[in-house]
Amino acid sequence: MNKKKKPKKILIIIIVLLVLIATGSIFLGFYFAKLTKINYIVGVGIDKIDAKVSNYVKVDRKYNLGDSFAVKTTLDFDLDSEDYLKKSSTDVEYQEKYKTIKNLSNSKNDIVLIQDKKKKKALFEVHSLLNEEKLLDYKFLIDNATEYYYVEDIMKKYINNGTNNYFEILDEENTTIDNIDYLHEAIVKALKNSLKEEYFDKTRVNENINGSSTNVNRVSIRLDDKKMHLIINDVIDNLKQDERANKILTSTFKDFSKYKIKNSQTILGKKESYTLNIYTSKYLNNILKYELIHLDGDEKKTYTYEGTLEKGNLYYNEDSTIIYKMNITDNNKIFECKIYDSKDKEIGELKAEKNDNSIYYSFNFDDTKTKYDIIYSSKYSNFKENNSFNNEKKISFKYIKNKVSILSGTVTMNSEVNKQTKIEEELSDVVLKSTLTEEETNKYETRKDKLKERLKK
Repeated sequence: MNKKKKPKKILIIIIVLLVLIATGSIFLGFYFAKLTKINYIVGVGIDKIDAKVSNYVKVDRKYNLGDSFAVKTTLDFDLDSEDYLKKSSTDVEYQEKYKTIKNLSNSKNDIVLIQDKKKKKALFEVHSLLNEEKLLDYKFLIDNATEYYYVEDIMKKYINNGTNNYFEILDEENTTIDNIDYLHEAIVKALKNSLKEEYFDKTRVNENINGSSTNVNRVSIRLDDKKMHLIINDVIDNLKQDERANKILTSTFKDFSKYKIKNSQTILGKKESYTLNIYTSKYLNNILKYELIHLDGDEKKTYTYEGTLEKGNLYYNEDSTIIYKMNITDNNKIFECKIYDSKDKEIGELKAEKNDNSIYYSFNFDDTKTKYDIIYSSKYSNFKENNSFNNEKKISFKYIKNKVSILSGTVTMNSEVNKQTKIEEELSDVVLKSTLTEEETNKYETRKDKLKERLKK
């Protein structure tokens, strides 16, 4: 009896195995078909680069106090220029440049940002003094779904600028940080969707990979002014079709629904183009090399990267000549890029570091003719969980050409962040923007130009 049943059991097992093999083959077929799709290959590259950049840019979430907070900031400049000073004795343009940087250095600047999600109020203020003279006294207020602005030079009262739906995008599930993160992801997704399959060419080539000729796949896209317009407008359209992304953007940019890049807005010149080549392994399409070629008339510049995103080499060529070679390493805590000239002499370094309490970027470059030194830091202190902290952002820079300092200095922002969200602005006497005189409207529209002119004196 048992002997008769055994062949049936074996038959059932064989059938099950055949079904599993067939099903597995189908899934493997779909998987390998996906791997060979051009937009998938390009999308993987975009995602990897985006993840690396985000790792050194995004602030730790512990410094997110939610959507009700106050930020009080002082902004200080300390700028100088040996070149501007020397040329200012004979050249009016450089007189104005030197006056501008010295006036900025002598200015006192206070910035306030307060947001109260519960009361749906927000206030942004900028107050600038040059010695005892007011350079700028500006306020922007959102209250009861209406936006107001105050510019002391126009009138000493708030001006009603119409509806503002900013607080509609904030709820218990979607905070400001959540919306920023979502918008970032939506833009990356929109970009990948906008890089259509027909924009690319895929061919099998022999390419120099890490010093040896290798048979690989090459995926290419050529970007000229027309294609740049198509891609950017397609990204914008994708964002408009994404309900949440569209709502976020519309809340801060009222005319987003009508926005597009016009053909008259030139992005690249008539003889200018970029060609991106991505070289991958023959079967699994692992990315082995990136190449970006910039053509502008008879000029050709090529940027080539070989290796992984943890370790590799970046080359910069003009025509067929290597100008710079960069050795890159990244362990997700420290990013280092050492720069060498065509003779393998180290002439600079780009570095990024990030931990729970600080972000640090530095760049130095010296090829004997031109020298750059740039340091940016963002440091957090006095942290009290869900309550308050201090933050100091500082950028120091020096640009020297032919041993003459063109521009140097430091810009510092010191901020106190807490949850004290009291906003007391008087709105009993306001005016509608539509009732402003031509002279008052002109003053508002030219306020930035007026500030620039004052700094030149």
